[in-house]
Amino acid sequence: MPILAPLAFVFLGWADPPEPTPEAGQEVVAALEMVLADAIAKAEPSVVAIAREKSENEETTAIRGRNPVEFAEPIGADEISFDYGSGVVIGDRGEILTAFHLVQGARRIKVRALVRQSFDAEIIAADPRSDLAVLVPRESRGVAPPKLKPIPLGDATKLRKGSFLLALGNPFNAAGRDGRPTASWGILANVARRLEVSANERRQKGLQLSNYPTLLQLDAKLNLGMSGGAVINIIGELVGLTTTSANAAGFDALAGYAIPMDAMGRRAVESLRQGKEVEYGLLGILLDPGGSNHVRDAQPNSPAGEGGVQAEDAILAVGETPVQDADGLLLAINALPAGTPVTLRILRRGEVLERRVELAKLRVEGVIATNRAPAWRGLRVDYTSTLPQTTFGDGILSAMAGGGVAVAEVEPDSPAERAGLKRGQVIKSVAGQGVRNPRDFAKAVADRDGPVTFLTDLGPVTVK
Repeated sequence: MPILAPLAFVFLGWADPPEPTPEAGQEVVAALEMVLADAIAKAEPSVVAIAREKSENEETTAIRGRNPVEFAEPIGADEISFDYGSGVVIGDRGEILTAFHLVQGARRIKVRALVRQSFDAEIIAADPRSDLAVLVPRESRGVAPPKLKPIPLGDATKLRKGSFLLALGNPFNAAGRDGRPTASWGILANVARRLEVSANERRQKGLQLSNYPTLLQLDAKLNLGMSGGAVINIIGELVGLTTTSANAAGFDALAGYAIPMDAMGRRAVESLRQGKEVEYGLLGILLDPGGSNHVRDAQPNSPAGEGGVQAEDAILAVGETPVQDADGLLLAINALPAGTPVTLRILRRGEVLERRVELAKLRVEGVIATNRAPAWRGLRVDYTSTLPQTTFGDGILSAMAGGGVAVAEVEPDSPAERAGLKRGQVIKSVAGQGVRNPRDFAKAVADRDGPVTFLTDLGPVTVK
């Protein structure tokens, strides 16, 4: 007993630890409040309110270099817009990241930032597939550029379910007058979500987000006008951009969704910030129905066909990225730009093989890019997989099977137009030299003087 008594005393001590004092609990809550408030204070100077004036024919004309109209009426201090959203400053030149659908069809884009700064903005690049666009302040003689603070980009892949997140934006046009964004906060409820928008909404807004099972789901409420706003982590870094499809029919109206700043999102943002098109790789296969990673067909002359991929192969990995289903394969391929060489690991009749391919380019409707490579004698070409008639299904594979490059643009009154070249034609060779992609074409025409003859799908054409 003399030995057991002290042990019993110790066990009793373990069973009844001292309860925390109310002051200790308050300190924890106060510390959390401080962290959230500091994150908001750091990020809110970078969040802006955006208002759109639509053109009569819904054509997007508020594009840098394509809209010479000078607006006589200034942006009023008490002006209220009924077509509004949010944006986030991401660059030292005042580049503003927002949602594509917010500026689609705009003739004029008005921005209001902190310190009651108001200015017009123009699109420098937009990508309907990711629903992202980048604006810059419109330059006006005698008007000083606005003073804007860019937000640091974070890495959404480091987030976990339960991570604290904050959303900053312009709900109900609350920031439309003074530029002060509204904040809400919650946790990351889920990752890799897919929004199945209706066919009518996809047609009206040009949304292609249903292609991507990558969206972040938040439990923070996102009201009307929060689209294009910032989703930040607790140190004030941008880890997502809110999307209006958060309240799509059939979905929880109290939930919010955001486009993540993961590897694909960051690549898209960097391309758009430079005014360039976001390119998505294309393998050129048909998959078995049902969402599996099994190949139904690989067309000859497509990247898959040239790389030796066969029907009934199962694609296990794209480079270092493992693939388990059709969604995973789509994301792994689309994450790489056109022309990227990549090794596929495939399963064929029980044997694991490797095949090397060079990706083609996925066609995306409605792309805006103001920073493009110079035209050659008024001619720009692209991958045949981007031809208008190859948007869906077997048409892509048939186009690629013929080889060559597609005529993407013919400038008016240029040597290419005078030669009779038309958009949508396919150029198969340059002066007898076969071409299979835009890189081949650029090499074939480089430093050529005098007339150059192309063999096209409509016969020979000579450009002088």
